[in-house]
Amino acid sequence: MPDLKPVGIYREMYKRGHDDLPSIHEARTDQHLDDRERILEYLRKAPEVFDVMEAVPNMVTGEGWIPGGSSLHSDGEWIWRTDSLEYLTARPFALPDEFVEHVRANDYTPPAFDLRDESFRAAYLRYF
Repeated sequence: MPDLKPVGIYREMYKRGHDDLPSIHEARTDQHLDDRERILEYLRKAPEVFDVMEAVPNMVTGEGWIPGGSSLHSDGEWIWRTDSLEYLTARPFALPDEFVEHVRANDYTPPAFDLRDESFRAAYLRYF
């Protein structure tokens, strides 16, 4: 399995080691997607692949905490965090065109994949 592609994951979510990720401060967009709510629902429906029992500070509002914020979700090709869902729902942050096309090609339904695959595990742990 190749590397997982991040969506809605920003370098500020990590203390170190993810300089390759975009900054949340540069992620706002005027991108208009008529099906944005369906795409967000796709993100919500995909399985949680790594559950973390912690709360993370809300980087968008600067107030409060997001329970399980660093927990990971995936559709087998893309990966995102629980706090990513919160941010993408609350603000107009950009979604990669390749991801949008992927969601539409799957008719807004996350595909099945083998959660127990060792190469998948190694790929998602990169984002923990």
